[in-house]
Amino acid sequence: MARVNITKQIKTAHGWRNVALTRDARHRIKWTVGSGRYIIEWRENGRRQRAAAGVTPAEALEAQKRKRLELGAKESGLEISGLEEEDESLPLQKAVENFLKDVRTFRKPLTHQKYEYVLELFAEHVSPKSDARLVSPEDIKKFLAWRKSKGMDPGTTLYTDRVILHNFFNKLGIDNPVKKVPRLPKFRKRPVAYTDAELQRFFAKCDDWERAFFSLVLATGLRRGELQTLHWSDFDLAHRRVHVRAKPQYAFLPKDWEERTVPFSKELAEILKKHSRTEKCPLVFPSVLFPSRLSSPSFLHDLCKAVAKRARLDEKEWHLHRFRDTAATRWLRAGIDVRTVQEWLGHESLATTQKYLEPSKETEKQLEDMKLPF
Repeated sequence: MARVNITKQIKTAHGWRNVALTRDARHRIKWTVGSGRYIIEWRENGRRQRAAAGVTPAEALEAQKRKRLELGAKESGLEISGLEEEDESLPLQKAVENFLKDVRTFRKPLTHQKYEYVLELFAEHVSPKSDARLVSPEDIKKFLAWRKSKGMDPGTTLYTDRVILHNFFNKLGIDNPVKKVPRLPKFRKRPVAYTDAELQRFFAKCDDWERAFFSLVLATGLRRGELQTLHWSDFDLAHRRVHVRAKPQYAFLPKDWEERTVPFSKELAEILKKHSRTEKCPLVFPSVLFPSRLSSPSFLHDLCKAVAKRARLDEKEWHLHRFRDTAATRWLRAGIDVRTVQEWLGHESLATTQKYLEPSKETEKQLEDMKLPF
């Protein structure tokens, strides 16, 4: 087979620079997320040749495959029609499929699901246009306006739609039509924390399994996926630590690809020591119906509301993620510095953590005791 290598060009302060792709011990390419463009290299008549190979791994592999076929045919004296012809079109559906392959590889399943839904909806909406190069800023505006007419919120859903479309066209390496569409303001909801009184009522109605689970969330602020895939080996009960690690067997990666360690109290360590273990199962909170499998997101969601209902709390206000918000708020109000809280929560941006620096209701009540000086 003819030898065709894939390299990458990245932009530096001094211009474009060719770099070799990193490979693992079995000489397989370790694809990484990042800007740049791929190049294929081969030797022909004793001279090195290069050609553009797209901006996604899928495009690079396709270009490598085509060039190998072309070179192999030449060596055998065969003629294969179509390989020499340069197709100037960029089929929108094919571009979406290739882009989604990379999203599936490098992003989380929920992210892939969102991208897939929006991009396929967009491709359907702009039909009969079938070439990505023909999509105009007006097409983007009409799509967002149509989504708004269906009741989608501009500050949340439409903001995300625009980001997805911007990322997609950016990867294609063509003039990005989304750049000419005004940015939508992102609406950020203030995080809400449960009060101690509410939590006391909630935990009073928990059984042992529920108390262990919700105590862990409240004490560590772990995300849902981190809780679902948590193994007993992730705990260091002696030093009271939990390690958030990638779990390839569940296709789980920590958000922002960052593993981290979160400390917890002696009180929680004692609760976890008493938590029942499922035989031959490494999971701390496996499925109740299928002990060797992960607990489903819907089960954990419904469980939170079921306990709230038992405690005669408004179940519509009880969500698993709000326990994480409450953990962050409690840490900051206890005087733990914001950068430490950022590390424990696994936030990439300090600004994300700072949103929890909101005054408590108890603090606001202290204003009543402050009299004006007259």
